[in-house]
Amino acid sequence: MSRPLPARIQAATGGDTEAVREHILTAAYQVVARDGLTAASTRAIAEEAGLAGGTLYNYFGNRVGLVAAAIVHRARALTDPVADLPARAGTGSLAENLEYFADQASAVLGELVPLFAAAFSDTALLAEVRRRMAEVGMLRDPATAVVHYLVAERRLGRIATDADCTAAASIVVSMCHDDAFQNYLHGAGARRRSRRREIELVVRSLTGPQPPRSRK
Repeated sequence: MSRPLPARIQAATGGDTEAVREHILTAAYQVVARDGLTAASTRAIAEEAGLAGGTLYNYFGNRVGLVAAAIVHRARALTDPVADLPARAGTGSLAENLEYFADQASAVLGELVPLFAAAFSDTALLAEVRRRMAEVGMLRDPATAVVHYLVAERRLGRIATDADCTAAASIVVSMCHDDAFQNYLHGAGARRRSRRREIELVVRSLTGPQPPRSRK
């Protein structure tokens, strides 16, 4: 028989199973992000969540499944807003929209790289993360949103009809990945990239030379 939830958790979640799972996932992520993967024991996660250790097993089968679910849950929360880029087609300038995406994606990757780096050191955890990512459709190419955005801009006549949208998207996303990796390796702010200049090079490859942009 499962233990009753503490009054505070019962009040916050209403006892709803999905709400309790969400609460546990948030606690697990906080432990991993703050203290590292090795410190993310079921006891530490239960303490963070304000629950008895055995309660976790009512919602997750084991520690690996719980930590993997927490990583994927956080990744989805971070990456969902980045997917809105195609809706910006026809508004602003290409450079502004791609810079917006790069800023958002770099911030997301800056948080995700340490999480996935931890998973790479644990083969069982990595396999479970991959399985859960596949279940929720997160194994798609992250450049897809940029490709869809550029194709929409091409239909609107804002870029050349023969523009290689896939190659341009790959360059933008690779730049974001490199930023995140370099910052993780050397420390945030250790390597400054001229993101605007690089994006304007991509834009010129899509449309031809652009007029100078005013400084903000």
